[in-house]
Amino acid sequence: MRKRAMSITEVKSYVSDLVGQPLKISVNKGRKKIVRYNGSVLAVYPQVFTLKINDDKNLELLACSYSDLICGDIVLKSAAATTI
Repeated sequence: MRKRAMSITEVKSYVSDLVGQPLKISVNKGRKKIVRYNGSVLAVYPQVFTLKINDDKNLELLACSYSDLICGDIVLKSAAATTI
């Protein structure tokens, strides 16, 4: 079954609800390379949001656009196992 398309406003409200909650973050880097992190949403801005990465010493912050979530390049999983 096909996943329902979300609008930018729906994605923005979803991300703003996740601020401060612990998340499992999957980032698709291309060519079958998926990197997984533990972290949380640090701040929400009009065009982007920032993620604080907990378990990587080389990477502390990751800035992402809302279109990355819509396209599926970034997947956020909360403790309640809700994915987008």
